Amino acid sequence: MAETLLEQTRALHEDMERYERIIVKDLKQETKSHKDKLMQSHRVRKRLDQIQDAARKLMKIYEDEDKARKEEIEALGAEDKVFSKFYDRLKEIREYHRKFLSNDLTEAEDDTPLLKEEPHVEFTGEEGLGRYLDLHDLYMRFLNLRSQQQRGKGGKVGKLPATTDDGDGTVARVGPDGIEIAEEGAGAETEKPLEYYEYLTSFSDFSGVARKLKMGKQYRAHLNLRYPDYTVQRSDYLEALLGYLCYFYERTQPLAQLQRTLNTMENDFASRWDQGQIAGWEDRGLGNVAPSTSGIELEPFSSAEELEILGADRLKEALSSLGLKCGGTTKERAARLWLTRDTPLSQLDGKHFAQGVVPPSASDAATNSKQAAHARNVARLEVKIRKMAELLVNVIADTKGKVEKKQSQTYEEMQAELAEAEAEVALPEDEEEDDFVYNPLKLPLGWDGKPIPYWLYKLHGLNQEFKCEICGNYSYWGRRAYEKHFKEYRHLNGMRALGIPNNKMFYEVTKMEDALQLWKSIQEKAKGDFKPEDEEFEDAQGNVYSKKTYDDLKRQGLI
Repeated sequence: MAETLLEQTRALHEDMERYERIIVKDLKQETKSHKDKLMQSHRVRKRLDQIQDAARKLMKIYEDEDKARKEEIEALGAEDKVFSKFYDRLKEIREYHRKFLSNDLTEAEDDTPLLKEEPHVEFTGEEGLGRYLDLHDLYMRFLNLRSQQQRGKGGKVGKLPATTDDGDGTVARVGPDGIEIAEEGAGAETEKPLEYYEYLTSFSDFSGVARKLKMGKQYRAHLNLRYPDYTVQRSDYLEALLGYLCYFYERTQPLAQLQRTLNTMENDFASRWDQGQIAGWEDRGLGNVAPSTSGIELEPFSSAEELEILGADRLKEALSSLGLKCGGTTKERAARLWLTRDTPLSQLDGKHFAQGVVPPSASDAATNSKQAAHARNVARLEVKIRKMAELLVNVIADTKGKVEKKQSQTYEEMQAELAEAEAEVALPEDEEEDDFVYNPLKLPLGWDGKPIPYWLYKLHGLNQEFKCEICGNYSYWGRRAYEKHFKEYRHLNGMRALGIPNNKMFYEVTKMEDALQLWKSIQEKAKGDFKPEDEEFEDAQGNVYSKKTYDDLKRQGLI
């Protein structure tokens, strides 16, 4: 019966409709805990994947590349064999139900097991069912990279300098595999290492990492992590960090369209990279190539004699920045610098360059191209990591709170908390379901599954309802939940649908009309008339000048 294409088509359509009904029933169920909500999201994700799989099979049938479906329909519609075909199909159906008596089509299938299904989602003990990040492995690897930067010299990754003495004669070191090693040696005094709490605060900020370190092999060190599902065999620090963040986000937000967000960011990155607008990578990774300008605008000068007014020291500085010889008299220096006004450095005679400086024309183009490609890849990973940090801003804040709490706990308190968690795990599920919770005021449930006190409910303002029209008139209970939702996916998606960037200017804006009007006024203000004479410049000492004054002083080498 299921061998015909028409029957397969009908069965696939039936499965799709059934999965849609299951999704609706599942979303109507009230979730009481974080775990229930997480399992519900994964069940819905699984049903959506099944719907997509059935849709792909239907598309293949409807495309009918082998013309089998067309031939089957034509065979059913043959006028001279209508009755014979009908009785053949009837015989086939009867034979099918004679063989499979258990398939009772008169009753609807029971969806209860699918609604109570708990998909397997792997979390580490530190992650707490997706409430917190577990970046310990990456943190240890970052300590190695940071050590290389502080020493400022080459060396093997993994040899960290000793930390400050703990007071008991034990000095902490980190081995090549990122494991802390205890060594004896009182009185060791070195720079204090980066704490895990500080790393959580700044792991997405790469401004403090030296360019030489980013472009070196240390940034592409092999990692042996506990998450083989999100990384490849040879993966560098950035790829491992991005892989973990994406893997964590997909486990905790299975209904979010992360890949679409990353694809949009990838397209935006390509245009910004070509224009040199990526923070920290304005030179597009070619910072070690000799600059093509000396920092002095030569256009306003009409001859080399006028350049002499800049002084010997200023001319020497400009020539050194270009890799040219900077010796001789002021007149010779001015003449040498004047050559670069109309002649590119690649066309200058090699005799003008300082000893040991390779002229740009002799540079290895293949090496520069490879270096630029590597720099682009590193910058792309950094931008993606910053984006993931924005999406997980609430989880990062909760993780920092957990780490801070652990640091302030005593050993007895940690043992008591661990024993309490084990007791909750050991409690039978049937016993939990049989307990009746009296909650006439519909108060939220606490960590113990019981309603929180009414005074605490009022203290946090959980009786106050905040509706957001941008989120589809979704209700948020309590000021804290209302303020947090402006950075959550539902609000971000609503702002994206309106074509408005979600930044601080739209904080507390919940009406679509208000958001559109504010965005329109911002755009109109940005298009206002700009007067060049109002442009101001600031020098290194913080002095502010008009454009004309600044250009005159800069031309004279006074600033």
